[in-house]
Amino acid sequence: MVVLKVKNSKPYVYIYIYEKKGAEAQSKRSHSTPNMKQLQLCKSCNCNKIVDWLQLPDHILSAIAIKLNHIKDFIRFGAVCQSWRSVYTDNRLHLSHKPSLLMLPTQLNNNYENQTRSFYSLAEARVLDFQVALPHDRICVGSNHGWLVTLSKDWEMNLLNPFLSVNNQIQLPLATTFDDTLDAGSAASLPDFFRSVVKVVLSSNPASNPNYVAMAIFSDLSRLAFFKPGDKAYTSLDRKYDIVEDVIYYQEQFYFVNFYGKVYSCDLNHPQPMISEVAPPIHSKAIRRYIVELAGELLQVCRITNYEGGDDPFDYYTKPRDKWFYFNAGFDVFKLDVVAHRWIKMDNLNGGVLFLGDNSSYSLLASDFTECKPDSIYFTDDYYEGYLGKEKIGIGPHDMGVFNLKDQTLEPHYPTKSKMIIPAPIWIEPTT
Repeated sequence: MVVLKVKNSKPYVYIYIYEKKGAEAQSKRSHSTPNMKQLQLCKSCNCNKIVDWLQLPDHILSAIAIKLNHIKDFIRFGAVCQSWRSVYTDNRLHLSHKPSLLMLPTQLNNNYENQTRSFYSLAEARVLDFQVALPHDRICVGSNHGWLVTLSKDWEMNLLNPFLSVNNQIQLPLATTFDDTLDAGSAASLPDFFRSVVKVVLSSNPASNPNYVAMAIFSDLSRLAFFKPGDKAYTSLDRKYDIVEDVIYYQEQFYFVNFYGKVYSCDLNHPQPMISEVAPPIHSKAIRRYIVELAGELLQVCRITNYEGGDDPFDYYTKPRDKWFYFNAGFDVFKLDVVAHRWIKMDNLNGGVLFLGDNSSYSLLASDFTECKPDSIYFTDDYYEGYLGKEKIGIGPHDMGVFNLKDQTLEPHYPTKSKMIIPAPIWIEPTT
């Protein structure tokens, strides 16, 4: 609940967040607290006005919400009432980024119906007492606005929001409606099942905007296709736009980067998609490229990888798999100069923090989230080519950590020595 008080002629807002502890505690609390639908201002101000706290102005609710950096408090805030929930989900109030969680497999067992995923909190440095039922054979091919994008062995694709108790699933068209995907048989039987859909990014939060658009990177050629609510299938972009590495929604358009570092914009606000090249390529030996917005500017991030048992990624195809192991060797970050039409290499992130991996790439400021290290890149393992098919020898998704761009250091963000975490961890932003 919220209590308004006045001290020295200045208003103060107090927030009380608690859980029910049984009938006795509930009864005791009801006698010691004001009516939950009313607030009485402090009598010392000689004001007997009764205020309906449901009618608190949005700007006051927003000021409260942005101070809630603990995930439990933030989720409870959105559950108070409809007006508070609207503040929680309204895009115009800029509450889209909250402390990030790392979703992990809870345990590995053969009973798919009972398998769950857990959440590791950076803020609390522990696995939360909160799980979501999600079979381990269902691949997460995206995470955006609190929604997971899942792909099953039967080609089913769904949006799932683990922070909602109702209306938390949205069915997308089958993956077989991509024009390069096989339309028969089980997806899990295919050797490139993990690459049939690479990543899906949303233009907005479906809970607050029913006119969202989903853009997908699909097929072993890494092409692009999009879906709008009401469509029966995905609409593919021109085939010449392939080997796409990453895509984001930025300034009312989708932006994507390909293997060679070329960046394009895609405007879907026309009868036909309008695609334009934004900047020249960046030459790099990166095995992954990402595109991300930071403080209103567009960045391209190149992920560098080293290999044990080989000099470069192509050794994967020529040397025994049990002799081939990969690990992170840093990142190069470039900022787009839109006037000069060129990329500028950065040696710091001006206090920013990047979250990269299978999730939709995003950023925040460390000054707003003290649990995050400034000028750092928090990354997970999305290098399918490196670990696919190597689980039997004990190697799976493992290459994750925190890379500090300023001092070029690397450290873990999740305490584990395992070389195989399956399913692969993914970042998710809590929303309701």
